Amino acid sequence: MAHNPNQALMGATQSSVKEVTNEKGSIEAGLAVRLKSDGTISILKSDGSLLGISLGRDLSDIGRTAICRKGLRVPVKLASGFDPTVGAVVNISDTTGEAVASGQGATAVNAVYATGRLSGGGIGEDGQTKGVALIDFPGGL
Repeated sequence: MAHNPNQALMGATQSSVKEVTNEKGSIEAGLAVRLKSDGTISILKSDGSLLGISLGRDLSDIGRTAICRKGLRVPVKLASGFDPTVGAVVNISDTTGEAVASGQGATAVNAVYATGRLSGGGIGEDGQTKGVALIDFPGGL
């Protein structure tokens, strides 16, 4: 299979500029991750503070999720039908962890879109194609 520049592998950043940690639990790649008061992770805003964007299950497969806390060209899963503008501020759904348009139920974060929706989408951990864009947040979310 040839390289497709219009497609992203969810969980793989397209830049080496990144800070990655991991936390116990499992969150799908491309979703915003929050830390609950009990030390577990969630996608719900009501559960706690924002850590970063999930890069998916840790490659050592030990029940942990890799989380990009700072980075450039990090893939983020887009809500269905949402097509972001390059350079616009990223908004995260308070309930799904996906990137969404601004408005009620969305929280603006310290990140901007490096791309619009990639025409080839993103390949998730399940092998399915997802709506995806790349975001930049060199100072953290």
